[in-house]
Amino acid sequence: MAVSAGAAGTASAEEGSAKEREALKACEKKICEIVVKKETSGADFACTLSKTWSKSTIQGGIEKKRLTWGFGNARCVIDVGIKRTDILEAMAKPAHTIELAPQTVKCQVDREKDTLDVNVTLAPKLQFKGGKAEKAWVNVKQIDAPAVIRGAIWTVAQAEDYFGLFHGDMIAEINEFLGQKCTKAMASN
Repeated sequence: MAVSAGAAGTASAEEGSAKEREALKACEKKICEIVVKKETSGADFACTLSKTWSKSTIQGGIEKKRLTWGFGNARCVIDVGIKRTDILEAMAKPAHTIELAPQTVKCQVDREKDTLDVNVTLAPKLQFKGGKAEKAWVNVKQIDAPAVIRGAIWTVAQAEDYFGLFHGDMIAEINEFLGQKCTKAMASN
């Protein structure tokens, strides 16, 4: 569940800057309030997120899946929007599917001598049963990037949607967040 403003400057090797962590916490609080309080009235979830990953973190995360990363650091930004009713229905109904409107992730990926601008439009789909995420699809709709990286993104995105390369990890993180982390976060307020 999750980012659009333009990313400026080159991707920084600094992962999870204080500014990124603060913005993430604010977004987490917004969605957790919806999940925990279960109030049907109020604004839909909307948040701008950014994240910087070092080359070593990216490579370490995909090596387990027998993939390689031939680029450098990456910094991505996205405006995430999810209807409040979809969130509440996913948590309360026996079965519910959230189909997000297309959302564009804007990234800058470092190479040895330059930076590539990469824009990936996604329309994620999440299937819930009994208040827990059960399936997720990235659902890449469009990639605006140089050919050198566009093919790699399409390949990984298609493999994920058809074979679930990262599916188990994604589902576990969603469920842990919506369950334990939201409950804990709201209890501390």
